[in-house]
Amino acid sequence: MYKQPREVHEARIYTQAYRVYGLIYLVPGAGTADLLNQERSYLPVTGALLYAPGYAHPPEAKDLKASTGFLALRKERILWVVGGKPSEPRTSPSLLERRKLAFLYGDYLLAGDLLLPRGVRLSDHLSQAKPFQSLLEAKLYALVPGKPIVGLEPTESFSFITVNLRLAEAVAEAPGEAQDPRLTLFG
Repeated sequence: MYKQPREVHEARIYTQAYRVYGLIYLVPGAGTADLLNQERSYLPVTGALLYAPGYAHPPEAKDLKASTGFLALRKERILWVVGGKPSEPRTSPSLLERRKLAFLYGDYLLAGDLLLPRGVRLSDHLSQAKPFQSLLEAKLYALVPGKPIVGLEPTESFSFITVNLRLAEAVAEAPGEAQDPRLTLFG
């Protein structure tokens, strides 16, 4: 299938239309974001199970819509991915800083740490960075009508996930030190 050796990893891939469970194939030493940022338009997934959209894990059996041995999934439709490996920065760690961010996707949000070049404005980074990025120490929060964000409890935690910056409906940064951190889920 591939000319160079690949590492097999289980993955959960979230789109607006499906939750896809299957296997992805990474080049040794590369991460999930590296694979997704390649020029190719499709992500090969084997042993794919397609479930109704949502974020609940594990999915319920009644939500299974289809299964297939191979699926070529359009990368531009991918919201976020659980699985694989985090991508390593291509620059010196001293030139990077961790920023606490929240990515809004419909009725839930993902919050965690994103590595950004030191001193770069968030809006500049979002407009210039490759679409897929590793979000470290991530948590998923289901939004509840009438309940403030600070009152939400995470429904799932991850050491990392890979998010598509281009498909997040909104991105929020944790407030600066001068603001009251209790006003956000970051506090």
